[in-house]
Amino acid sequence: MAIMRKPIGCVLACCLLLAAGCQRQANLPAETWAASPVEQWPQLVLTNEAQFTGHTPLHGASAGLIKTRQGRTLAATARHLIGSAGGVEPWIAPTELKNVIQSWRMFPRTHADQFVEVDYAEAAESHQANLDWLILHFKQSDNSLPVTPLQLRQRRVEVDEKVYLIGCPYAEPGCVQNVYGGIVTARYQDRFRFSIERPVDLRGFSGAPIVDVNGHVVGVMTVGFKPKLKGSNLADGGGEDAASIFNEVDSLK
Repeated sequence: MAIMRKPIGCVLACCLLLAAGCQRQANLPAETWAASPVEQWPQLVLTNEAQFTGHTPLHGASAGLIKTRQGRTLAATARHLIGSAGGVEPWIAPTELKNVIQSWRMFPRTHADQFVEVDYAEAAESHQANLDWLILHFKQSDNSLPVTPLQLRQRRVEVDEKVYLIGCPYAEPGCVQNVYGGIVTARYQDRFRFSIERPVDLRGFSGAPIVDVNGHVVGVMTVGFKPKLKGSNLADGGGEDAASIFNEVDSLK
């Protein structure tokens, strides 16, 4: 069987183009607030309040806003929340979500009047079945956003890398936003595991953003393993790579 070989010049050119693309992403400037103490970070996490036709509602958990290189702002949360894990029965297929949403608001947990309203699940239909990201479009303009949108990171998070989980436990009803530092300890295909320096009850964190030291999103909070306990709280958490959806989201017009 004959083997087709690409000219060396062509292969080299392709490699250079790929390297240039990775370098542009690697040189993405850090968010100005990322160097500040975490107590001074802007509001980055939201919670959910959704009503559906033919399904029980969703109350709580977490979400955030992301921005593409083209300047588009989108909402992001965990897809498992439109199933029993989010109290939604029966489970909603992402391809049907835009047909059954009556209303879906995302807002800082103690400020329900500062919300964005989800219109439809634009990117949900093409998500791979094994991914837990849910990307949503919303109605409001950028001028009234209740949180700061974050940029997705194209490169996957690495073991021993510093990350920050942003969210609020249900056990703290007055919480608006907490930030928990951690270190990535393991990787599993599209997911990663990280320690939590201040163990916490993670109920309510599904869909929360996980960022790197530059303030760029490296993952969405989702756990596919049995986490470690420290007393009644969890000493580690899990995330799904932003890199897994980067190209799909960044290509949205």
